[in-house]
Amino acid sequence: MIMPDFSIISFTPLGVSFSIITLGVIYYFLNLEVTRRQRVEVVLRQQTERERLVNQIAHHIRKSLDLEEVLTTTVAEVREFLQADRVLIYRLWENGTGSAMTETVLPEYTKILGQTFPPEVFPQEYHQAYSLGKTRAIANIEQADVEPCLADFVKQFGVKAKLVVPILQENRQADKQRDSKTPASTPYLWGLLIAHQCDRTRVWESWEIELMKQLATQVAIAIQQSELYKQLQTLNAELEDRVQLRTQELAEANVSLRAEIAERQRTQAALQALITASPRAIFTLDLEGNVKIWNPAAERMFGWTEAEVIDHPNPIFLDDQLEEYNTLQLSILQGTTYTRIELRCFKKDGTAIDIVFSAAPLHDSDDSINGMVAVIADITHQKKQEEQVRLLQSVVVNTNDGVVITEAQPIGKPGPQIIYVNEAFTRITGYSLEEVLGKTPRILQGKKTSRTELDKVWTALSRREPVTVQVINYRKDGSEFWNEFSIVPVTDQTGCYTHWISVQRDITGRKRLDEIRMALERERELSVLKTRFFSMASHEFRTPLSTVLAAAQLLENCQDEWDNSSKRLRNLQRIQLSVKNMVQMLDDILTINRAETGKLEFNPKLIDLEGFCAYFVEEMRLTTDEKHTLSFVCQGEAVNAWVDERLLRSILSNLLLNAIKYSPEGGNVNLSLEFKSDRVILQVQDQGIGILLADQKQLFQPFHRGKNVRSIPGTGLGLVVVKKCVDLHQGHINITTEVGIGTICAVTLPLAAKS
Repeated sequence: MIMPDFSIISFTPLGVSFSIITLGVIYYFLNLEVTRRQRVEVVLRQQTERERLVNQIAHHIRKSLDLEEVLTTTVAEVREFLQADRVLIYRLWENGTGSAMTETVLPEYTKILGQTFPPEVFPQEYHQAYSLGKTRAIANIEQADVEPCLADFVKQFGVKAKLVVPILQENRQADKQRDSKTPASTPYLWGLLIAHQCDRTRVWESWEIELMKQLATQVAIAIQQSELYKQLQTLNAELEDRVQLRTQELAEANVSLRAEIAERQRTQAALQALITASPRAIFTLDLEGNVKIWNPAAERMFGWTEAEVIDHPNPIFLDDQLEEYNTLQLSILQGTTYTRIELRCFKKDGTAIDIVFSAAPLHDSDDSINGMVAVIADITHQKKQEEQVRLLQSVVVNTNDGVVITEAQPIGKPGPQIIYVNEAFTRITGYSLEEVLGKTPRILQGKKTSRTELDKVWTALSRREPVTVQVINYRKDGSEFWNEFSIVPVTDQTGCYTHWISVQRDITGRKRLDEIRMALERERELSVLKTRFFSMASHEFRTPLSTVLAAAQLLENCQDEWDNSSKRLRNLQRIQLSVKNMVQMLDDILTINRAETGKLEFNPKLIDLEGFCAYFVEEMRLTTDEKHTLSFVCQGEAVNAWVDERLLRSILSNLLLNAIKYSPEGGNVNLSLEFKSDRVILQVQDQGIGILLADQKQLFQPFHRGKNVRSIPGTGLGLVVVKKCVDLHQGHINITTEVGIGTICAVTLPLAAKS
């Protein structure tokens, strides 16, 4: 700067005034220069401070690889330098959310650190602008062009002014973070460096914005440096692990090599043992076709011994008719593997057998083919079985009987499903194959199908036994037919039952013939029965009538017989007994006739069974001679029972009269009554003549009498009447007898009336 020369100034009044003005001007310019220099010094000092701050942070970044420490130091120094209320680094995540990685804030303001914010806080449409380096300086949140939602959001943290600078990374693959509209050259937006002023509004200086951009660049460098360091650490660790692993592998390789040699020896021994023990024929050939291995199974299968074939051509396929084998062998030696080829060859004795031939090439240590190995199974028996199965299939398909195959199911489980029916089944029933597959045989059953016969089937199947029954079944159109079917359970090789095979035959025509034959048989039986009835009636009615007539004639013609009271009483009793026997016989005939025609009434009611039996025995004692002793015992807890009193009287009278009648020598006749929980057992036991074995099958046939009754009178209707009365009670009768010892008749009746 050139100073003025005051020595030439004149000190005249005018000169003095001019000098003063000159001095004022000089002072003004000097003051301006001083102010300018001060401003330059401030700018230079601020620039120096900024450079110092940037250099300090850069030095800290180069010195420390701890990213968290670098970021924490950066935000602290920036806040101090800018005198801001809050400085933070905001990290953007791949899912659009964000969170404060580090923060420094004055105590009186809310902390943001640790909070995660949804994508709406920093929408995706802002990312591209920031990725291109855009910054945002907001002096007043309320007056600036700020979205209302963003203004409301930052106000909750007390923000009045804010400065946002992007943190960008240039060399990073960010395909996952970019959408389809973002250019591939756009830098990767890692996050944001943000400064908040909370106590007042603030106009951000250009140098402050420039400083924040420089610091954001340094932060980006620190982030990338930290990531590279982590990658380097990972690579170093992986390298060390690989070196250690390789060293260990080399050490283990030596051990493994020795173990492999030993294992190969064991494997070779095991392979040799396997070849020796194999049930299939195994042999190997060299390139010339000479046998090198010939196991014992090959000896057994083909008849040639090992000594006969080793180092000789393969004896199995030397027949000129099997030229295809030469082509097959050549193909194997060229590298082809065959898993299953069926061939026919000949044994040493000339016997032809069917085989399954599998073969593969053998390789040496250089992976060159030096031979072939073959494994052979004899399927001659299997072929025969397949032929038998084919024949059986032909029979099943073409037979006139229906064949049904179902899956075996445990007893009590849902019915077995049909998996096959033949054409005869569809022809008999009218159902097509598609209509019955997956169904059960119950589709053929109806209201007339006998449940008793079906129970026989289930009982037999539960015992794994075959069974044959005849039942009424129904065709698809609802018509009835008699079906005779046999069911056989089928097992697999392990013995488990897997299927049931049913052979069904329409025997409706045969049943009709049987019905005609049975009708003719019944006609003959009725004819015989009529003959027996007339014979019995002529005898049984003549005898009591003759007795009545003789007694009446004595009373009429012989005055002495009439006047003598004892004789008169005896003759009257003879008349009464004869009439009573005739009435009993007529009642029995009527009872049987009503039962046969379904007109025998059954009217049960609750009665005191013990009292009824005791009173009935007392009645019988009055008409019983002295040779027989009647007794009555009751066992169990006596309760009232639902029985028809009239039919029960008929049961007891016939059983007790038979016991007395067929015990001509006398003895004990015992009636016992035993109460069970749901039934009662009436048992009559005598010491009579018993029943011959030949007569026991006809006990319940009308007018039939045993051959050992001799002159004992009777009609042969008593047990028939008892059986009819017991059947109406839905009970059953059992007779145990021994000739010369006696007979036990046991009648079981339900205590409650059955619907």
